[in-house]
Amino acid sequence: MIKIEHFAEPGKPPLTLDPARISDALENPNGMVWLDLESPSKEDYQLLIEEFQFHQLAMDDLRQKDQRAKVVDYEGYTFVVMHELRPGKDRQDLNCPCLERGAEVNTFTGQNFCVTVHDGPSPAVTTARQRWEASREMQDHGPYAFLYLILDSLVDDYYPTLDAFDERIDLLEELVLKPADEEVDLANRNVTAEEQRKPLKTLLGVRRELLEMRRYVAPMRDAINTMLRHVEAMQDPERAGEQRRADRARALYAYYQDVFDHTIRIVETIDTYRDLLSGTLDAHLAVASNRLNEIVKVLTSISIIMMSWATVSGIYGMNFEHMPELHWHYGYAYVWALLVAITIGEFIYFRKRKWL
Repeated sequence: MIKIEHFAEPGKPPLTLDPARISDALENPNGMVWLDLESPSKEDYQLLIEEFQFHQLAMDDLRQKDQRAKVVDYEGYTFVVMHELRPGKDRQDLNCPCLERGAEVNTFTGQNFCVTVHDGPSPAVTTARQRWEASREMQDHGPYAFLYLILDSLVDDYYPTLDAFDERIDLLEELVLKPADEEVDLANRNVTAEEQRKPLKTLLGVRRELLEMRRYVAPMRDAINTMLRHVEAMQDPERAGEQRRADRARALYAYYQDVFDHTIRIVETIDTYRDLLSGTLDAHLAVASNRLNEIVKVLTSISIIMMSWATVSGIYGMNFEHMPELHWHYGYAYVWALLVAITIGEFIYFRKRKWL
């Protein structure tokens, strides 16, 4: 699906363009042409080459999906790759992932145009488009302000995913630290009894999802940092090509710095959650080991008591003709009384030593 709009002047409604008139609209140095491609076809790729003359390497990156987030400067425009992430559908369900992949958003931003290409619906692009039309200030700053709005909307959408991880880790901590004889409150939670006692699979799954999120966000941080240096370089009129672009870059620098700070905080939060998850995993292993020790102590105590019985019965089961109490009338009752007394005595001793 293709959508083309021309913002001829800041503050005025955009004009819908026919693809054949893109070249005419690009002749206006003060306006902005926005071309949005959702799930583009071969014809759409050809349109980009014919109308914008994008570099072949950029087009190859555009066709190849799951690219690493990056910023590449070409002559006259900047190519940016970024990724959308969103939380799982049910945060309280341990079987539901915390992280879901969104669209891969690719942008080409030049002096008077911004091209967005994504492989599915993109809430970040939609939000940026709404914010752009509602802000005269952003329109005055030009296409790189539109790129900032996309980056800012995309990074802001990372926070609900972090909240999903936070809730999942809290739930796992509750499952791990609950005593074995207590049930976890399962209200609105699809948690089985086995998962309550064995959350190891879920712990490892959440850790893997955190690593996956970091794999997308960490390059995003580096890409925005590159974009920040790019905007900083554009503040020089000689390097920017004209004073107007230099003034725009000077005004945009603070905005890109804000997005960069948000990205750093997200990466730090991911690292913090990884540490918390590692602590929860260690606690789970410690609790499991402690419960195993308790079971071993009980079984060992029972084994000692049974060994005492075996010792007594073994002595009285020896096949010797001359044995004390061999023909005693009360011998059988005596042995049972002796076994009961030994059992009670050992049980009291184990209880005092807190082995039972």
